Amino acid sequence: MTDAAVDLSLRRTVRITRTPENVELYFPPMRMPEVALPLATFGVIATLLPAVAIAALVPSLADATGMVSAVLVASFVLPFAMFGAAFVLLAVYMFCNALLVRVDLHGINTARVLFGFVIRRRKMPRGDIVAIEPEIASRYQSLFSSDPVYQLIARDARRRRVVVAETLKGESLMEELKALVANPMR
Repeated sequence: MTDAAVDLSLRRTVRITRTPENVELYFPPMRMPEVALPLATFGVIATLLPAVAIAALVPSLADATGMVSAVLVASFVLPFAMFGAAFVLLAVYMFCNALLVRVDLHGINTARVLFGFVIRRRKMPRGDIVAIEPEIASRYQSLFSSDPVYQLIARDARRRRVVVAETLKGESLMEELKALVANPMR
């Protein structure tokens, strides 16, 4: 992989902005399409198959026997459609959410953003942080890549957790951002 390709891949994963007061990590939307798109495809298929089965039963609704069989089949296949719709919604969330993390000498502030709206804010004072731990995030693993995808979690003494970095492909990027979060003014 060329240096330009590595730089493009890193920019798609995280944008780092340093100021004299803090370090800002921005994990933009659309950073892991190779994970969200197969999930959405599975969800669409899981939703369409029951719809096709129900559509095939529509002609048999003329008599009572057909109505009973249609209700029984629909009660069996409709949960699959709801399951598929849930996968599509999860894929849309994974594809469209962003994470903004500000790290300074006082602590860590995070904001989860979806379609331009902040949906969750978290704050952890620097004195409360007991560990910054890497985790291999199973939801971001791809069958087509051997590199693990990490997220970094800040924990306090009460085991509260705040995600401070995510979608970090490979151990070297994870270690680099872990050191940056642990010591932002270096």
